[in-house]
Amino acid sequence: MGFMKRIAIFAHFDKKNIIDDYVLFYVNALKKICSDVIFVSCCDLSQEELGKLDCHKIAKLHNEYDFGSYKRGFLYAKENNLLENCDELIFANDSCYGPFKPLEKIFSDMENKTCDFWGMTKNKYAFKVVKNRTKDCYIPHVQSYFFVLKKNVFNSQVFEEFINSVKEEENKNLIIEKYEIGLTTTLEQAGFLSDCAIKKFYKYNNPTVYKWRKLFEQTDFPFVKCSLLRLYNTLHTTVDGWQELFIKEQINLIEKNLSYTQKRPMKHTCPRKIKEFVFNHLPNKKMKSRMITRALLKSVLSFLTD
Repeated sequence: MGFMKRIAIFAHFDKKNIIDDYVLFYVNALKKICSDVIFVSCCDLSQEELGKLDCHKIAKLHNEYDFGSYKRGFLYAKENNLLENCDELIFANDSCYGPFKPLEKIFSDMENKTCDFWGMTKNKYAFKVVKNRTKDCYIPHVQSYFFVLKKNVFNSQVFEEFINSVKEEENKNLIIEKYEIGLTTTLEQAGFLSDCAIKKFYKYNNPTVYKWRKLFEQTDFPFVKCSLLRLYNTLHTTVDGWQELFIKEQINLIEKNLSYTQKRPMKHTCPRKIKEFVFNHLPNKKMKSRMITRALLKSVLSFLTD
């Protein structure tokens, strides 16, 4: 792999106002492939917490979610001339546990691809917010938990105008529509080419959730989404037996965070094989039918196992 100068902007939030060990693990992995890491927290972190990090640090409460942190990190990088001679700018956030596989291999593979920006994965499906209601639609976009921009993009006027437009929104759906989906749409409309590192399971809606286990087992995908193991997606997939995918040190890292972030488990104790069969055969493209079906599934399984 040829020498590439990279800068990573890492977006952080923690309800306990701490920098947990899994975050430190992630930041240290980024430092192996980047010349600089800019850690931007949407928390008022103590000096003791900030002292855990050996990188650029910004910690100030704002209500603009990850893209607000990406914006602040980008402005900081510009003001401090960190983008000079920079080849790639990485946006990453704390919504994933990992990386538990080498990032170097993925970046080496992506060096040979013809694109201007890329991510770990793309999602084919998205939604638009119309009169405070979400409408499903086909909008392929690079997922923003790990987003890489080459210098012709982050030096462009269209990108700078986009990132400077980030502001507090009324709800999270608007943030996803305007910024995660909007970034890919804006850049592609300006003529920039996108790509993704992991193409397997792209035909499915959000493979990081619906195909998360196979994604980790069968590809170089190095993460598992925190929301999965925190039990926020139990009507979309099952995470039963997740520990079998990781080594002891990784399990300890994850379980330490889950001790204060995990939701209560669902009441039903349906066997994993039955859950996997049902989830693999449910429609997963239309949001309305998906939620209705999964709500019904929850009731049926609870009834069967009471």
